Amino acid sequence: MFSVDGVLNLLNNYSEIAILISIVISILIAISGVIPSVFVTGANILFFGPVWGFFISLLGEVIGGWITFRLYRKGFKKSFNNFTDKHELLKKIAKSSGNRAAFLIIQGRIIPFIPSGFVTLAAALSNIDDFRYNLATLVGKIPSILLEVLISYEVISQGAKGIEIVITIVAVYFIYKTIRKRKV
Repeated sequence: MFSVDGVLNLLNNYSEIAILISIVISILIAISGVIPSVFVTGANILFFGPVWGFFISLLGEVIGGWITFRLYRKGFKKSFNNFTDKHELLKKIAKSSGNRAAFLIIQGRIIPFIPSGFVTLAAALSNIDDFRYNLATLVGKIPSILLEVLISYEVISQGAKGIEIVITIVAVYFIYKTIRKRKV
């Protein structure tokens, strides 16, 4: 089930409720906090097309993020106050409120190497309200899901050539980050 083919088969077998299935899978992924959602996005663009696949993936991640936010806020707030000390951005999110928290959540959602569950947990520890959290999650998820859609669509439409392009982009990014760290 945790593959593009697995999700795609599920969507094909139950096409009349495919949107609901996709959103439920996204919610389960968000609650887990550690499973990447890229395979759901890939299945969504194959089944629904790139535009609708993008919107359905975005909707699923925002709803999943909000449900996870509420669960974390109810169950983990007291026991994870020291969790955020390991990453400066997460620490800032947890200690913030209002628009400042929303802006930091957007930053956390855009950065691809911070797991979404960590950002959600930090937000649950903060004093942000549901509306700002959901808006920040929506705005922050747009670039990452759009990138997932573009990469997935390129790989699907170009086959091996698409994989080469993705590997090249990832390699250039890591080279850039390495050079940037040495300058600092």
